[in-house]
Amino acid sequence: FSHISAWEMRAKLMSRQSVMEAAGMKADFNVTDAPSICAQINEQSLAWAVKNALPESVARYQHHGTKMVMGEDLGPYNAGPLWIWKPLSYDNSSNPEVVQSPMMKTPSNYPIAAARGFHYCKLLSPARAIEHILIDSLRSIS
Repeated sequence: FSHISAWEMRAKLMSRQSVMEAAGMKADFNVTDAPSICAQINEQSLAWAVKNALPESVARYQHHGTKMVMGEDLGPYNAGPLWIWKPLSYDNSSNPEVVQSPMMKTPSNYPIAAARGFHYCKLLSPARAIEHILIDSLRSIS
């Protein structure tokens, strides 16, 4: 089956370390940017979809559907082509379906100045999350 919604969205963010340093705070990149930040953002897309889908659809998804959860971020893929060509991962071989985001992140002292202090994520589209709730999660109950 092909999807109508976007498979992924690509985002370029400032690293938490860079933002904290810009505010005059000291920040350890291995602490501020260590968690699976992309997974946290993707969880918000799924939460939005659950909140905004019709209650009947959410009830059907929760009772019959294949759930969707976010796994740990993949990477870092700290070379542009590696990150660009690695797609958002949907492992639908089990219940729940696990979504994992390839990410690329660099500290504020990264050797390549133009690439310092960024966090790149492949993100779950809220439309894709809605499509999962309404359609894809129910494919196995034919």
